[in-house]
Amino acid sequence: MTEYFEIKNLAVGFHTFEGVRDVLRIESLRIKRGETYGLVGESGAGKTVLALTILGLLPKPAAIVHSGEIWLDGQDLLKKTDRQMYTQYRGKRITMIFQDPMSTLNPVFTVGQQLARVIEAQQHLKGQANTQKALEMLEIVKLPDAGRMLEKYPHELSGGQRQRIIIAIALTCGAEFLIADEPTRNLDVTIQAGILKLMDELQQEFKMSMLFIANNVGLVNVVCKNAGILYRGKLVEDGPSEKVIRRARHPYTQTLISAIPRDKSEALKFANTVIKPDAEHGCPYYARCTLAEDACAASEPMLEAVDGAQKVACFVAARRQP
Repeated sequence: MTEYFEIKNLAVGFHTFEGVRDVLRIESLRIKRGETYGLVGESGAGKTVLALTILGLLPKPAAIVHSGEIWLDGQDLLKKTDRQMYTQYRGKRITMIFQDPMSTLNPVFTVGQQLARVIEAQQHLKGQANTQKALEMLEIVKLPDAGRMLEKYPHELSGGQRQRIIIAIALTCGAEFLIADEPTRNLDVTIQAGILKLMDELQQEFKMSMLFIANNVGLVNVVCKNAGILYRGKLVEDGPSEKVIRRARHPYTQTLISAIPRDKSEALKFANTVIKPDAEHGCPYYARCTLAEDACAASEPMLEAVDGAQKVACFVAARRQP
C-alpha cells in the first residue's frame, strides 16, 4: 500500500556543457499522514532540487525527470500537467517555506497587502473578512500587535518576524503538506528555537504532514520523527530520527555529526583525510570514506535494513552489528 506521501525510484538531471548530469537518485522516501520527516545534507546535496521537483517548479528545459513516481494521497504528481499542479496542488494541497524570507516577500508591498492577496486567492474573502483573517493568521504565528504588523514592509521587520510572516502565508493556503526548506538558516540560535517550537506546535494543531529540510542534524533530531540523510542526490541513511542521529551507521552521517564541535578545545577530526579518486560506478561517498573497500568503487550500495526501521546504503555498515 502506498503511503500518504511516497517517492519511488526518482531520478532527476540537469543539462550542462558536459551533457546531462544526474543530481537526484532516490530509491524510496515515505512520509505518513501528520508526520514530520527530516531531510539532512550538506549544501549541494540536492535537497532544494527535491522540493522543487515535488512542487513541479524545476526550470525547464534545463532540468529533466528521467524516471520515478511522487505519490501524494494516492495521486502521482509527476503525471500531473502544469495546469493541474497550479490549480489543484501548488498552494492548495502543498505549500513551501523557502530559505530566505526576504527574497520570498515582495519589498514593495506591506505585510497586509501580501497576506490579503493570498487570502483572496485561496479563500475568496474580501474587505473586512479578508482583514480579519489576516489578523487571525498573524495571531496564530504569535506575532504581537498584529494590526500594526499588517502596515509594515518586509525591510521593517526582523528575520524572525519575516519568517513568521512566511509561515502565516503558508498556513493561509490551507495546505495539508508543508515543505520547509531550511526555515531557520539565517536566524540566530535563540530565534531558531522559537521558530522550531512554533512550527512543531502548528504542525500538531493543523495536523499537517511536513518535509523539514536542514543541514543541521541537531535541528532534525528535535522536530522530526523520522529522518533521511542525503549525499550527492542519494539517500544514504533513513529511519527513526533518534536512531539515525544517535546511532548513525553510514560513514557520512557519522561525519556530519562529528563535524559539530562539543567544546572549544575539540579539533577537527577529518582534516587529514586522504581523498581517493571518484568512483565511476560505485558508492558516491567512496572518495571521502575512511572505511571504503574495493567493492565500494565497483558497485553502488542500495538502502538495506540494518536495525528495524533503520536503513543504510553502505556495504560495510550493513555487515556490522548495531
